[in-house]
Amino acid sequence: MVQIKVSEAVAAQPDKVFALLSDFEKAPKYSNYWKSVKAVSQEGNSAVYETVAEAEGRKIASKTRMTKYPNERIEAETIDGDGKGTKLTFRLQSIPTGTQITLEGDVVLPGFAKLLGSVVKGRIESGMQEELKIMKNTVEKT
Repeated sequence: MVQIKVSEAVAAQPDKVFALLSDFEKAPKYSNYWKSVKAVSQEGNSAVYETVAEAEGRKIASKTRMTKYPNERIEAETIDGDGKGTKLTFRLQSIPTGTQITLEGDVVLPGFAKLLGSVVKGRIESGMQEELKIMKNTVEKT
């Protein structure tokens, strides 16, 4: 497991950023990482999604539970499949120029990647930073 933390400032208010992040099923339309996202259940402010992602040429299939706290944060936990046990939180903080998005948490590494912890951590953080930039551009264009 590796701990990650990346951040990006977005020129949009927290409610607009939250609206994009919380509509997880649309992520494949703008993301380089998510290939398919399908809601399978919902209870209160939590929903479970079947997901397929792709990283480093490898398909990653899992079930992810997302718990949404409007305009504040979204907590995601991989509850089954590849990366089971991964826990990430998107935190939204209002700043004078819009919103600061901070993505942090623990990523469970598969097989051999566990042995390459620090190298893999850098690649994961780089990929997540790229995804935050894509989200930033998507929000700022709408």
